[in-house]
Amino acid sequence: MKSIRYFFIILLSVSFLLVSCKKEDNPTEPQDEDPTTETEVMTVSSTGFGEISVPSGVAVSVIPGAVPQNNQGSSGNISFSIETPVTPPVPLSSNYTLVGNYAQLGPVGFNFRWPITIKLPYPAGTDVSTIFVVHYDSFDEQWYVVPSSEVEYNNNLITATAIELGYYAVATANGFGKINGEKSAGGFSYSGEAGYFYTLTVASVSNFKYPDQQSWYGGDIIGRTGGNGSSPTGTPLQPTRIMLPQATYQIWITRTRPGTLSTLTEIYTYSVPASGTINGPVTYTSVFSNGDGWTTLSLPGGGSWVEGRPTGWALPTSTYGTGEVQITLTWVNNQSRQTDVDLHLFGPNGVHVYYSNEQDGGFELDRDWLEDLGNATENIYSISSVPAGEYTVRVNLYSGDQTNFNVRVIQGNNVRNYSGQVTTSNSGNDPAQMVTIETFSK
Repeated sequence: MKSIRYFFIILLSVSFLLVSCKKEDNPTEPQDEDPTTETEVMTVSSTGFGEISVPSGVAVSVIPGAVPQNNQGSSGNISFSIETPVTPPVPLSSNYTLVGNYAQLGPVGFNFRWPITIKLPYPAGTDVSTIFVVHYDSFDEQWYVVPSSEVEYNNNLITATAIELGYYAVATANGFGKINGEKSAGGFSYSGEAGYFYTLTVASVSNFKYPDQQSWYGGDIIGRTGGNGSSPTGTPLQPTRIMLPQATYQIWITRTRPGTLSTLTEIYTYSVPASGTINGPVTYTSVFSNGDGWTTLSLPGGGSWVEGRPTGWALPTSTYGTGEVQITLTWVNNQSRQTDVDLHLFGPNGVHVYYSNEQDGGFELDRDWLEDLGNATENIYSISSVPAGEYTVRVNLYSGDQTNFNVRVIQGNNVRNYSGQVTTSNSGNDPAQMVTIETFSK
């Protein structure tokens, strides 16, 4: 086994016995060979904010305090990225039809302190009562519907929020239980005190008016969020909204202030969830419509604002390093598959950065995952000027089950995403048995 593997706190620390895998090369192909691919990168600190977008309309918006701190309790930095169109790990099932293109939003496999706002375009003339946002759940390896927050009818954009990024798309349903007309999603609307960001989280749900829709959300909507987030200037927007299937709900109401450039914002959740029933759809009747048919939420009596995030949110991930060059490997370990995959960077003059040589040639590996359950991450980034020459990124199956993986390579403002599979157990770290991701020059 590896000798030096314990530099960062792993959220889940259950160890598993390893099993052998068959030897089989499975090289990966880049997702950005299409010359029409749009990419954008933005780095945000724990106290910072920002919004990035690409010409097609895909956008990611981050409020102050959404990025977690690092393991030392100091402000961290995260490089957010957009790449579209991309090829997802698996396409939508036959129950759905893709509307537009798939988008990969990064970082993948990272849980934030506060939901990130996502905007996705849909074609002009689309009946918005038939569309919804879908997300690829890498743990279950399936696509699920996620609640929307609003429709920017005049811009042909649909908005959602999420604690975790990844593959997203806009879709319609085929055949059974199609969401349109009276079966379309309804929604809650909440207006709080000025100067706060708010988000709404499903605490419980019952009495689905159309029970077939429950399975579209992974069988459980609890913990799903909705909220308008912020404008590109970092100021709060109200009201806060979440679009959901018609049913009876309890909703956590959570808020935070913008904070300062040096202070991480505190998050408060009202101690008693608000209650409400959605009996009909939200409809859009004009280009500048904000939607009709919202169900208003109010703070219930007997509660108070308590510091903390609501039940149902995943624990935040400690931030890892980012620099002018950043290479991040992600995969998922679940109950049926535990794998130790390693990220290797080879460079000029014998540079080799990996778990046993964490700093070399101006690069550092600061995140190394074993076989623990959850969103697994390995990360290499530049910490200083690096030698000129060619660098090669490789992925290695050190031990465990075969698995699918994703690699994101960032150079300056350019992002490249790769996906593939490792099946060759290679504890001897033979480069010839690794999956080569790409070679780049510095």
